[in-house]
Amino acid sequence: MRGYKRLAGRQLSVVSGGSPVTLASVNINIKRKVGDKLIRNKIICGDSIDVLRSMPDKSIDLVVTSPPYFNARDYSLWPTFAEYMADMQAVFEGVYRTLKNHRYVVVNVGDVISKGTVEPKWAKRKYALGAHFTVMLEEIGFTFVDDYIWDKGEPQSKRHLGNPPYPFYQYPVNCYEHIIVFVKHELDKTKIPCPVCNEIITQSNSQTTAGVQSWECKNPDCPQKSASGRGKRFSARSVMMDEYKRPENEISEEFIAKWRRDIVRINPVKKINSKGENVLGHTAPFPEDIPEMAIRYFSGVGDVVLDPFVGSGTTAIVAAKNDRDYIGIDISEEYCELARKRVEDVVNKDKGEHKHHIKTAK
Repeated sequence: MRGYKRLAGRQLSVVSGGSPVTLASVNINIKRKVGDKLIRNKIICGDSIDVLRSMPDKSIDLVVTSPPYFNARDYSLWPTFAEYMADMQAVFEGVYRTLKNHRYVVVNVGDVISKGTVEPKWAKRKYALGAHFTVMLEEIGFTFVDDYIWDKGEPQSKRHLGNPPYPFYQYPVNCYEHIIVFVKHELDKTKIPCPVCNEIITQSNSQTTAGVQSWECKNPDCPQKSASGRGKRFSARSVMMDEYKRPENEISEEFIAKWRRDIVRINPVKKINSKGENVLGHTAPFPEDIPEMAIRYFSGVGDVVLDPFVGSGTTAIVAAKNDRDYIGIDISEEYCELARKRVEDVVNKDKGEHKHHIKTAK
């Protein structure tokens, strides 16, 4: 996950290795389309808001990301929480536009204890980011589906130690994060052909789910009828789901069992070695388990997975491992290079199995 803060005149200021970077020094060189196809398998260095604007409408099959947590790292500093949420909303409005209809966005976000960068700088408080992101995504137009709780196990924090054993001094240690799942259901009443007879002799059949138009086939020659003589009932969503019922998209029983409950124990990524060195090059990577669940549950082989805060490239790596294409965006050139290197290492490890080509945007 990566962060940035916006200043007047749409100038960017980010922290990368301790040095501020302005928008003028970030070169976004991407094309909107090649023919009618989205350019795939690339890590793009730039502001997510601007990069998303350059992408075609309804071109992405799945979005998986872990946004920067408000003022929790040196690279994710905003003057106020309101400005932070305004930037997050701008990013996810772009996500909504570029996401195909009836497709999913999966967001890993945790509550944080932090403070603003304006006075009084010492005034810390806890921010329920999971709740704020849920409200924000609903307001944009997404529909809430689920909230998995990532149980991180025994935390390293000592926040609960050293306080006097009296009322008002006791606080729990944060040992979980949210994995919130949303879907885009944008009502579309354009008639679609019956999946059985392929004829557009259909009648509106209300909405099976809010934003999902249902149809009934009225073709008298259609071979599929119910016991009462009703025609085939279907929707764009049900047709899409049927198309994914292929052997290459089958999910193992073991994997489904792992995610059966909405509280899932996953150990955090170990990034610090015995010498105190960060071996991953990123201060807040998320485990591969999270994008793997999202990618297997809400996409199929050959789909395009987008991460607008790609950081060290975990989402792109997992997409490549599962034969999906990826697009990763990050504002830090340092992290973009790290992500490219990590993805390339994975792809090159088994070229016969993963036929991906790394394309860079510098």
